[in-house]
Formats: sequence, structure tokens, C-alpha cells
Amino acid sequence: MKLRQIIIFWFIFIWVSTAGCLSYGRIGVIDTDISGAIRPAPESELTLITWNVAKNVENNNEINRLIVDYSPDILFIQEGISTSCDFFGPAFQQCLFAPSWKRTDPDTYTGVQTLSRFRLENSIHVISPGREGFLFTPKTSLISFKDLPDGQSLMLINVHMLNFVPMSRLREYLAEVYAYAQHHDGPLIVGGDFNTWSNARLKAVREFSDSLGMAEAYAYRESGDEPFSWFFLLKPFLHDRLDASLDRWFCRGFEVVACRKLGGFYSSDHVPVLLQVRVLPQ
Repeated sequence: MKLRQIIIFWFIFIWVSTAGCLSYGRIGVIDTDISGAIRPAPESELTLITWNVAKNVENNNEINRLIVDYSPDILFIQEGISTSCDFFGPAFQQCLFAPSWKRTDPDTYTGVQTLSRFRLENSIHVISPGREGFLFTPKTSLISFKDLPDGQSLMLINVHMLNFVPMSRLREYLAEVYAYAQHHDGPLIVGGDFNTWSNARLKAVREFSDSLGMAEAYAYRESGDEPFSWFFLLKPFLHDRLDASLDRWFCRGFEVVACRKLGGFYSSDHVPVLLQVRVLPQ
């Protein structure tokens, strides 16, 4: 199959898979309390997981297994559903949701979702300045804060980067997120779906990371198969000597204890990526 045919197939597949969604201009974070128990912030170590669930949230037993087996303190979800907060309780105290698309049937939103066992404050909805390819849909990121026991303020950024756009649009979106993060002088963790399927896109994301003084946490793979993804049909054409991982973690002010891609999850074409960090003393 020629490269042009593969690309056409990709576009048709995405158009079909996103039918029933439309762009929607709702701005603001939906903050839902899903448990009565507020837990204190960890004094040393923190476990986070990021996962693009491809809108497959409700009745997804793999999410419950992920929470039970790995006990994340913070869970970053991309392509989540606004009506699914209760599905994650009572493991988490809080559910933050930043909408991106509005589904036409039912009347719900898709977007990024941050689940936390601790109370997060001052949430910010960062919508992309441009829209994605021929779908004309925005992407969103979600910023939130947590006061740590040592007096530092932790900034958490749940990212879903634009896809199928010129590099200039990707850099504009990265600059939009940077504008919120640049003045934060405390610990910083950024994770999510960066859509880093090419050298140029990965370079732009790493330049963004470097500008904020962050280091990338490199994930090794657990044993087990990965879910099938039609994306990997294009991998030989799009990447040059780089692992085309779309989902990544970057952090500042922490020692990385572990970072790994979790095997055995098939309900999405992405795999969950776990990050365990230890707070560095001031």
C-alpha cells in the first residue's frame, strides 16, 4: 500500500470514528466532588498515571483494574467523558473536567479529566488557540495546583496536544500552556497525550519542556502485548530512529522513582503510563 493511500485511510478512519461530535466553545473546568474523604498530600512519594481512554470510559472494567492494581494518587485522562466522574469513585476525592468537544448524542462533552485523591485548587482550562486538522475541533489541557506539606506549590498539567496541524499551530498551543506555567517557581509535573509521532513534534515538545526546566521521565515497557492501533501503520514513515510514543511525562523538582508503560490494557489504542516520583527537598 502506498503512503498516500495509507494517509487517506487514516483520515477516513478518524472522520468515521469521530462522527457524532462537534466543536463547542464551553470554557471552564467542571469540578465534581466524588467522595467525602479528603486525604492529606503525600509527604514524599506520589504516583500518577496518564491514559488516553479514547472515550471508552463508562462500563470499562479496565479502568477499575488500573485503579485497584496501581493505586494512583493522580489519574490524568484524555478523551474522557464529562458524565463519567462517578465511575471513578470512591477511589478519588475529586474529579476535574475540561471540555473539548460536545457530543451530539447524548448531550455530553469529551475532554481531559484529572482524578485526585487529594483536593486540587485553582484549576485552569487551557483551550488550544487553533483547531485540529480538517475536523475543526479544539484540544484542551487542564492545569491544577496542590499545596505540599513542605510549603511548596505543585503545578499539575494534564495535556492533550493538537494533531494534524502545521508545526506553527502546535508551537502556538505549547506557548499557550507555557504562558501559564512560566511564572510558577515550584515543583511541576506535565503529562498526557502529546501526539509526538514525528521528530519535529517531539523536538517542539522537548523544547517546551526544557524552557520550563523539566526533565523527561522515560518509560520502559511491562511485559505483555499492546493494544492494536492503526496509527502504527504509519510509524515507519513518520519517525526516524525514535520511539513514537505519544504519551509522556515531564517533571521538575522531583526524583523519578519509576516510569513504565503498563501492559494488559486493550480498551484504548493508547496504553497507560505510570509515573512514581519523590519530592526533592528545598
